[in-house]
Amino acid sequence: MLKILKANLREGDYPFFTDEELERIYTDCGRDITEATYRALIIKAESDSLKLSDMTMESSRAYWLSLAAMYRKNRTGSVKRGDMV
Repeated sequence: MLKILKANLREGDYPFFTDEELERIYTDCGRDITEATYRALIIKAESDSLKLSDMTMESSRAYWLSLAAMYRKNRTGSVKRGDMV
């Protein structure tokens, strides 16, 4: 599980989480690897730009959000009419 989650999150190239943090996220998501991946990528997408006087590092937020979109579950469904309750 941890190897799959780390691979989904590109942790080998862009380490961010400890093993304990990943296990907690996995457990919090009901041991659903897809949901855990999505949640961790959203956390990873927090603004990470950096500006030091003349030097600016661009944020990789868009990259992480595009990866998260691949793991987002379809949450659409029917909505009950208010007058039919």
